[in-house]
Amino acid sequence: MEFVGEVVKHKTFGTGKIEEFNDTYIVVKFEDGALKDFVFPDAFDSYLKLNNSTLAKQVEERLIVYRQRQEEKRLKEQEQRKEAYRLSLLRAEVENSKKNVVNKTNSNIVFKCYYCDGGTNSDSLGYKSACSDETINYNINVAKNKGCCTPKSNCYQYLSGNITRRELDLRINTSCYESSLLNNWCSYPDLSYTEKKGLKVKNLKNVNQGSLILLSSVLPRDKEKDRIIFGVYLLQKDYVIDYNTNGYLKADEKYRIELSPEEAKELKFWNYYFNPKNPQKIVNSSTSYRYFDDIQSAQVLKDIKVLKKDTSAEAISNEIFENYCNIKHIDVNAIPEQKGALKV
Repeated sequence: MEFVGEVVKHKTFGTGKIEEFNDTYIVVKFEDGALKDFVFPDAFDSYLKLNNSTLAKQVEERLIVYRQRQEEKRLKEQEQRKEAYRLSLLRAEVENSKKNVVNKTNSNIVFKCYYCDGGTNSDSLGYKSACSDETINYNINVAKNKGCCTPKSNCYQYLSGNITRRELDLRINTSCYESSLLNNWCSYPDLSYTEKKGLKVKNLKNVNQGSLILLSSVLPRDKEKDRIIFGVYLLQKDYVIDYNTNGYLKADEKYRIELSPEEAKELKFWNYYFNPKNPQKIVNSSTSYRYFDDIQSAQVLKDIKVLKKDTSAEAISNEIFENYCNIKHIDVNAIPEQKGALKV
């Protein structure tokens, strides 16, 4: 397409001739001698007009392609701006989530309890009296639970023949944490010992009166992946955790729920919990508790509400769920699906 020498008309500068041309610009010399540069071909879309009708038709064809490319470019830039805006909102959401992690993620506690079948029946998993001989033997010789295996343990003393079963039953509520757990509804974290401070309860982060305490265990011969949740409660109203004494986490007298054996088997701990660094990994850590975030806790309470439907505990399960979500500012209709290790 040869344009040099062709006559053009400009709306402002009048008539001129094309002095130079390439695929991106043209130079026009007007009657007053002025040289003007114009972008090609878009100058012919607004400012310039060729006298040569044949060339003008070819330019129009080029303009059609040019306009299409410009529209594609505009749409692409528009999508890029939308994507940039979406990412900025996402980054802001992530940053807000990070700010809330300290307040939310560490505010609830799941205690990992040794299995206790004391008081087991169709309505109760146990945790109300000393274990049966079979379970004592299992906890000490098979599971090798640390608290059960210590020589000072009453169960160890009984299995060794140093005390009678009657003596065990009389002593158990003052020495075995699990055997009175669902009678007293008290939990406590690990104990630590230093020469300077002596025996002291380990500090719990952000545990407060709005915290949910969850009780979990692994049934005999089950694997860690089968860990169940058999009870939940809110901390006692106006309760103050005193780490200089015993550090017990006492249940509110109203907001506590015990799961039956069949219900507890439906409430798998690893349906809700996952390790952020390795979501598929299921492993039991050495501490006696884990932290649960607010959403995971709400998911558990929501599922308990379903399990307790048409039972005597239906009303209280609904109330504790709604009360907890209100405390934590959680929309009861917007709780996400479980994302625990068993769901990955």
